[in-house]
Amino acid sequence: MQLAREFFELNLFYVLPHWQFDTGQQDAEYLGSLLFVEQHRRSLPGEPECLLRAGDIKSIQRAVVEVRAWHADRLYPSVIEANPVFTRVASQTTRNLAESIFEGEEYKIILVVSEFSSAPARRDQAVQALHALGINHVLEFPTILAEILRLVSAQGSYAPSHTLQTIRLLKRYDFIRLQQLELFFPALRPDAPVLPPREGTITPDEYDLNEMIIPPEA
Repeated sequence: MQLAREFFELNLFYVLPHWQFDTGQQDAEYLGSLLFVEQHRRSLPGEPECLLRAGDIKSIQRAVVEVRAWHADRLYPSVIEANPVFTRVASQTTRNLAESIFEGEEYKIILVVSEFSSAPARRDQAVQALHALGINHVLEFPTILAEILRLVSAQGSYAPSHTLQTIRLLKRYDFIRLQQLELFFPALRPDAPVLPPREGTITPDEYDLNEMIIPPEA
């Protein structure tokens, strides 16, 4: 929930947590998975596809977001069909709450999930199954993480957020490569000296043979 919130905040959305509203809803676990987000400026034109990619969020003005990022596994069509939790994402209860919070303004329903199958057919089937339940858009967690890594600046200040501040420090000290957004941990230097190669062997680029003393053959 915190990472989803920070993803929207980094994209310049206002984030309204559920506990700011007296809804009379007794299902605390259900309310705890919801965020209500709204851009502070006009959204970009166009309607993004059901499965959101990086940058698509800019085309959404406001949304109720449910986070179901079960990281233990991918989300397959069979899981969607067997688990009743997905049927209430776009339920009338959710819609009534969103309409009250957004005061009748148009909104979208977004579901955040872990990730879908890497097989295109299964991924499309899962996305279509969620869309058939009334969910407008689906957002995979790797998309959220990649966007957070991209948007956090090594020179920024994120003291209120331990997560963003940690990412900022990882960037600052080059543990995250800025171009590929890959974690990078430099190899430790060996404790024992590296013996120079024997004559006639291929010399690695890092060795300068002009400065090495080749020991005599035993």
